[in-house]
Amino acid sequence: MSTTSPARRVAVLGAGGRVGRAVTAALLPHGLHVDAVLRQPHRHDLPPHPSLRMVPGDAQRPAELASTLRAVDAVVLAVTPFSAPPQSFDDFDLDYFAAIVAGIDASWRAPRRRLVAVGLAATLTLDSGTAFMDDPTLFPPALTPFAQAHARHLPALAATTLDWAVLTPPAGFGTPDTSAAGRGYRLVAEPLTREQATTSLTYDQYARAVADELVRPSVHTARVAVLSRA
Repeated sequence: MSTTSPARRVAVLGAGGRVGRAVTAALLPHGLHVDAVLRQPHRHDLPPHPSLRMVPGDAQRPAELASTLRAVDAVVLAVTPFSAPPQSFDDFDLDYFAAIVAGIDASWRAPRRRLVAVGLAATLTLDSGTAFMDDPTLFPPALTPFAQAHARHLPALAATTLDWAVLTPPAGFGTPDTSAAGRGYRLVAEPLTREQATTSLTYDQYARAVADELVRPSVHTARVAVLSRA
């Protein structure tokens, strides 16, 4: 779907998280109207902006977001099932992300439907031919179910008619890096080297990449890594 037009109104699902907040802030300077979808809006203090609207909603119940989805051109999927790894994954639904994607596809009725999803470094393919998550020196085996749930993003998205892109930050995502101030980003196709997959990237750098993919779409039905530009 290489003819996708720039978005005018965007819904950010998971706008209260660290990534969602950064993405929301990056979208507003582009003149976009942003619907920040939050399960409990009263618990969040997003900076007020005339183009920002707080919308109560749960990404796991997309049918209840039908009116919001109908009003937007694009969705940013920045949700997470937990803010910190749980002690056990015994009750964790491996289809957490896949079910949300399927629900959005079923509930969203609009002529242009652009979805940008936040990926997970553990799902990236390395130039060794293996997945990042399969190397215990890179990724804790105890967190494998979370990585597997993220990995199900791709087949779920491929089964939709959405114009989607998964932007995947490296393992050093969110690491404070004063030298990154003002530094740009680059999009890199898989496979990645071990060094690329473990490098650092700030939330601001990543958020700029997401904003650009909504204003000037370039990645279509694919997953790419977002890396810091040297």
